[in-house]
Amino acid sequence: MRYLFMCKSLTYAQRSQKLLERAGISANIIKSPSSLSTRGCGYSVSVGYVRGSRAAEILKKSNLLQGKIYLQESIGSYKEVVF
Repeated sequence: MRYLFMCKSLTYAQRSQKLLERAGISANIIKSPSSLSTRGCGYSVSVGYVRGSRAAEILKKSNLLQGKIYLQESIGSYKEVVF
């Protein structure tokens, strides 16, 4: 299971990834699944389940958390979550 932090642009996804990596949290930029993206092509930062709440805390403090957060329960199955 992984958390997806939706970003409003590739630039915000890159900033988020770099911030999390500096905090010791492994993060990957992925193209947001079309079922979750409301504006066409979007990007998300993917973080492992164990580090999800810490990643949300870091992104909130840095004002980089602007989009929704989803928990990927299995391939193609997403559940919106709130931290």
